[in-house]
Amino acid sequence: MLEYHLKGQNKLIIRPSGTEPKIKVYLSAAGKSNAGVEAINTTLTNAVFNLVKSIASI
Repeated sequence: MLEYHLKGQNKLIIRPSGTEPKIKVYLSAAGKSNAGVEAINTTLTNAVFNLVKSIASI
């Protein structure tokens, strides 16, 4: 399991599934408003998607 503590109390957790051959990704976003949290969540989601996409193309 990998757990990254990011700036502003945000987290990214990557772990294998316990029952399936899958990798699970969890995002935890903290902010002062719902809009701020949504923006952070969108940024993290896009970063993870791009990372997985680049790894899959190797």
